[in-house]
This record gives sequence, structure tokens and C-alpha cells, in this order.
Amino acid sequence: MINVLKEFLATKGVETAYQFHKKTGLPQATAYRLYNKRNVYPDQKTQEIVCRVFDAQPGDFLRYEPDSAEESAKHDTQQSTSTVSNLKSTPFSADDESPGLMTEAA
Repeated sequence: MINVLKEFLATKGVETAYQFHKKTGLPQATAYRLYNKRNVYPDQKTQEIVCRVFDAQPGDFLRYEPDSAEESAKHDTQQSTSTVSNLKSTPFSADDESPGLMTEAA
């Protein structure tokens, strides 16, 4: 997730963190942090304030971009799903000599 609030506010005529603070009534430290740091995300209450003041939706000032770690996890999950699908489609019999695939009933 990326905070694109600064770019969004520029389209609304808000050129500084101070102007953002004054228009929204958010605490000055919060306004400055959100305005200047792309890796800081507004909580739900702050999102509601920004949406109300600027007639916006959260998607206007937050953008989803998967990072490389998420892409790796997604790739690993897809491989695991594929492996599980292959196991499900392979017939299994109690006579098979694959003790790792069987579980004992309690």
C-alpha cells in the first residue's frame, strides 16, 4: 500500500502539509506525517475526515502496489495449491507404501 495523499492534495489545491492540517483540523504532527511519508497510512477516522473534507474515496489517496515479498508469497501459494491439486487427483489406496501421505485415526 502506498500513501499518495500529497499528489491527491495537489489536485485539490493543497500545496503544503500546513494547509492540509488547517483544512482538515487533524493534529499538526499527523497531517505532516501523512503528507510527507508515503509509507504512513491514515487510520479509519482520518480517512473519513479526508474523504469528507475533500469529497473523496480512500482509493483517491491510497494505492495498492504489491511489494516483492507479497509477490513471492503469492507465487509460493500458487505452487502449493498446484501441488495440493496434484495430490487430490492422484488415487490413493491403503495398500500404497507411502506412509508420509497417511494419517492414523485417533
